[in-house]
Amino acid sequence: MHDTLSTASLGDRSQIGPPSKLAIIGPTYFSYIPTIVAEFRRRGLDVISFDEKHSNRVPDKIFYRLGLAHHRLSALSRYLRSVTRAITEAGCTDVLLTGVEVIDRQFVERLTRQQVRVHFYTWDGAANKGRFLSYLDLLESKGTFDPVDCHRYGMDYIPLFAEEVFCSHHYSVPQNGHDVVFCGTVHSSRAKIVVQLLDIAQAKNLRTRLMLYYHSRRLFFIKGIVSRHARRIASLISDKSFPKSQIAEMFAAAHYVLDVPHPGQSGMTARTFEALMTGSRLLTLHGDAPALLPPSFAERVTIIADISDLESLAIGDSPRLPPLTDEQRYFLSLERFVDQLMAMMQSSGSDQSANTDLLATAQ
Repeated sequence: MHDTLSTASLGDRSQIGPPSKLAIIGPTYFSYIPTIVAEFRRRGLDVISFDEKHSNRVPDKIFYRLGLAHHRLSALSRYLRSVTRAITEAGCTDVLLTGVEVIDRQFVERLTRQQVRVHFYTWDGAANKGRFLSYLDLLESKGTFDPVDCHRYGMDYIPLFAEEVFCSHHYSVPQNGHDVVFCGTVHSSRAKIVVQLLDIAQAKNLRTRLMLYYHSRRLFFIKGIVSRHARRIASLISDKSFPKSQIAEMFAAAHYVLDVPHPGQSGMTARTFEALMTGSRLLTLHGDAPALLPPSFAERVTIIADISDLESLAIGDSPRLPPLTDEQRYFLSLERFVDQLMAMMQSSGSDQSANTDLLATAQ
């Protein structure tokens, strides 16, 4: 059992003022970064943003995935030096690294030498994307969605959020659509789990709907040469991201939304928040989800240890759920998420492991 987590909320750490000008750096091919930037601006902060990568073309994505981008003469190295110049010339007092994977210690050192305070937040576990560990000591404040990493590295616990498009009041669709739906990137063990889901659905006559993403259909077909599970679902893969409104409508009409966390990570995925925000039930392989969510979500979450547990689940017998309360919506919201980021950045950073008001407890 974990101890109470450090959360960036109304803590007793010494406080500094909000950033007078903030730069946010992260992967802009996700919608999260523009969404977070927009919320900071809505609150009146002067914010500029940068992609952490010099390019998001498919050949360059492969180049990054192969770990070939960190040579000092690479395009990334030149690009990050130009970002440093742009940040200092703009007079930014603070930089928030959000969801980054290629930022290195040299980049952070250049900023701190210019008296820029560097903050950090990640929605990946250190075991999956741990480059940030090399510059952890240089950070003014640091947060993560991963409870285990919070304890291991003295970080603030900040769960993820659902964007406004997922709010249940946008949808009047009855929950009589598909029995089980899933939307996600087909990484690690997910291909096998999806195949098992399809087999169980066929045997139990369940209505399923899938939105499966992989950054390159060609590469996924190559994976199919050595993986029979990848081969089974290769024709269902899209290399184009799905519209958030389309995902939200699918979730809102479903009996259950399946959540498959990444192996080696203890944080709750964004799908957790999106599914619950639409008013649907969450069917998750994350065994600690009940401990990480407020107790009021208990009737909305079903834990399964393995996808085979779906065989004994009486999906059609689930009663209709009541509307979300204001407190539940706030916990799931971007507003709460940015409140916590603001609290984290305004702390002195002198005691990142101090306990503060509790938003979640891990067991």
